[in-house]
Amino acid sequence: MTRRELDVPRATHTALDAFALLSKKWHPVVVAVLHHHGSLGFNGLLEAIPDLSGKVLTDTLEALQDAGLVDRTVVSESPLRVEYELTEAGADLEPIFDDLGAWGDRHLGAATPTILLADADRRITDLYGQWLADRYTVARAHTADDVDRYLRESIDVVVYDEGLPGVSAADVPPAAGEGCRTILLVGDRPELDLLEIECDDVRRKPIVRETLLEAIDDQLRRRGESADDRERGSLVAKRSLLESVYSQDRLTRQAAYRDLESQLEALSDGLEK
Repeated sequence: MTRRELDVPRATHTALDAFALLSKKWHPVVVAVLHHHGSLGFNGLLEAIPDLSGKVLTDTLEALQDAGLVDRTVVSESPLRVEYELTEAGADLEPIFDDLGAWGDRHLGAATPTILLADADRRITDLYGQWLADRYTVARAHTADDVDRYLRESIDVVVYDEGLPGVSAADVPPAAGEGCRTILLVGDRPELDLLEIECDDVRRKPIVRETLLEAIDDQLRRRGESADDRERGSLVAKRSLLESVYSQDRLTRQAAYRDLESQLEALSDGLEK
């Protein structure tokens, strides 16, 4: 029986054709590398993909061009220099790679924590993803629909930007659930209304690699703490950030800040009893 005779819907036949195209050993690897790096020359691809020979790379690039997934552009005639980049069809495979990664996390027994990076700017999530890739499984969300979809999965920590279009920063922590820790990234001059957001930690942008790793590691260590300890940690993080931006005199004139101090005092009293 040939595949065309299979008793499955037409869309499934198309999916099987796509699987057949990407089932070649190096085809998905080249697509993934171009997703990550953007356009690359032939030697750049060889450097980025260990154990791949020049002959096999040539054959793979020709097959991907024939399939409409990769474009070849001549940058210079003399000396000859070409670059390869994904076509629109090739770029459209990125969410499929993300979905397969999430499926693998759920069903292939991945032991590493999963970190969701939520920011509208793909360059930012790519940069953060590079910082985290050697420690964690990384998922990326760039739209409100992405965030909603990933928060239905098993996520350990969400690192999300306050300005993600269509997403209320205050809605993310309750949507993530009690088992997920949340780190909110805010601008240089955050407003005091961030005190109303029930995130576990808050950090100012731009953030550097060491700070991001420290924040994520801290949240993972604190999993399982009591509700009071978790609330206290959240309030301390917000107070620390505000005090790094505004003068103490200005803060003490704000009712929201005075409420924060009162909450922290009450929590500290409860811990001492």
